[in-house]
Amino acid sequence: MSEKAETPACLAKSHVNADEFKLAMRKFAASVTIITTAAGNEIHGMTATAVCSVSAEPPTILIVVNRKTRTHPLIGSAGFFTVNILAEDQQHLASRFGLKLPNQFEGIPYRQSKNTKSPVIHGAAAHLECELTGQVDVGSHTIFLGRVLHCDPSDAKPLLYYDGQYSEIAQIGGV
Repeated sequence: MSEKAETPACLAKSHVNADEFKLAMRKFAASVTIITTAAGNEIHGMTATAVCSVSAEPPTILIVVNRKTRTHPLIGSAGFFTVNILAEDQQHLASRFGLKLPNQFEGIPYRQSKNTKSPVIHGAAAHLECELTGQVDVGSHTIFLGRVLHCDPSDAKPLLYYDGQYSEIAQIGGV
């Protein structure tokens, strides 16, 4: 299922250093998510902003996960994952799931998905339950492709991450 992305020989050498790249990428405003999965009796989650729609037919998304995270191997072994798009009032969850806590879900209201067994966090702006359909290793990360089995959007506004800070839509767009 895993592929290694090949670099074409015709590409010019990049003169962008990692710090410059990170500064430029901070200009992307992105929804904050918690990617969850369950393998056997183990459940896990991680905060992420690298989530993207790929196709509406069939409904498919991608997530990008650093291979050093504890969640990474569980996604592959489970074959399923859920993307929980956090609501504006859930910044504390984004911070919590960015830490390496032994029991991340302690005191966090969630249910396990019927489709994927992955945790679905209560109060999220939306969640997408996905079956893993492919993966590609690129640098230090893996791009996981997931066919969306079920999704449930709410009326809540999403929590955003922009320029190194959590934000709300009203703060960015004056809405």
